[in-house]
Amino acid sequence: MTDSAAEDYRLLHAAAYMAMFCVGLYAAAFGPSLPFIADDLGVSLGTVGLILTALFVGSISASALVAVKLHGRDTRALCVAGLACATTGLLLIAFAPSWPVALAGCVILGTGDGLMVAATHIMMPLTSDDAASGINHINLAFAFGATCGPIWAGAVLATSGERWIVYSGIACVTLAALVLTAIADATVHHPIAAPDEDFRLPGNPTAWIMGGVLFLYVGAEFGLGSWVSSYTRETAHAGVFVSALLAAAYWAALALGRIVSGVYFSRRGDASRLLIAAIAGGGIAALVLSLSSGNIAIAGASVFCAGLCFGPIWPATIAIVTEAAASDATAATVTIGNAGGLAIPWLQGKVLVGAGPSQGVAVTAALCGLMFVVVAAFRVRRSSDTSRP
Repeated sequence: MTDSAAEDYRLLHAAAYMAMFCVGLYAAAFGPSLPFIADDLGVSLGTVGLILTALFVGSISASALVAVKLHGRDTRALCVAGLACATTGLLLIAFAPSWPVALAGCVILGTGDGLMVAATHIMMPLTSDDAASGINHINLAFAFGATCGPIWAGAVLATSGERWIVYSGIACVTLAALVLTAIADATVHHPIAAPDEDFRLPGNPTAWIMGGVLFLYVGAEFGLGSWVSSYTRETAHAGVFVSALLAAAYWAALALGRIVSGVYFSRRGDASRLLIAAIAGGGIAALVLSLSSGNIAIAGASVFCAGLCFGPIWPATIAIVTEAAASDATAATVTIGNAGGLAIPWLQGKVLVGAGPSQGVAVTAALCGLMFVVVAAFRVRRSSDTSRP
């Protein structure tokens, strides 16, 4: 890589970091905002969780489109298109006069989300001297945005109660990211695209098993992050801003968990051992949280521990797939995993409203239990396979 090219890529990387910051910002802001959106648009708290489903519908559709039809396209153009969709979707959510319009806004936001995530994850390895470091940096940018999102939403909603301020403010950030990406685009004079190869489903069973783990994990991670604010408001009678701070602590702890996993892998630690330990820790923390009704101190500690334990699950799962399968298996595994966000967070909200907040959080513990069983069986099977002559 020449010095001039490196200079160009630094600006492009800054734009990628800002785009992923935006993804974390709006994704985590939904947690404190869901009750206010429900009140504004005249739907129940159980129904408003469909906003999360709409977000994932758009995101998975867009990322699948990139994998199947748009491979080989310039990732800079995909990122610009994603930021434009995200800005449009956020403004629709901010000013939606009715529930169907808000849902449509979330689908458009999700479409932008899928384009941005796919584009940045293709772009960074192709333009970085250290591909793993590049991916880690954009994941940390997401985590930083996810920490800021609940704080912003909680501060605005606690003082004004106006969702339009929350989402129009975030739209201003995505618009700034769009401008920066367009400027960075002008500094790079050649396309940056993945090889134009057809998408194939993986044939390795490890990719499917780990896809199932990620399916449960995405539902557990995003579900807890989306509903923990409502849980603490209903059980501990915490204020809007305090509940939002707990959500921010969850996402900050998850980022810390990702950093810890990076250190672990730099020392050549076993991925499956880290995975099963993280799942067990997350499940115990979620169970303690579900039993902590009324105690804000225990709830806060449990939320932080859950986020810390959840942090290594994604990178550990991807590491297992990378070790055992071809490179095209990772994209399919991630797609399977992201499908967990289609229904699980919404169903968790239905349980929280219908059966009670403790039962709603217990859904996270149950999902961790299922993941633990799958990974334990995978480890036993892999040990028996390696022990055969």
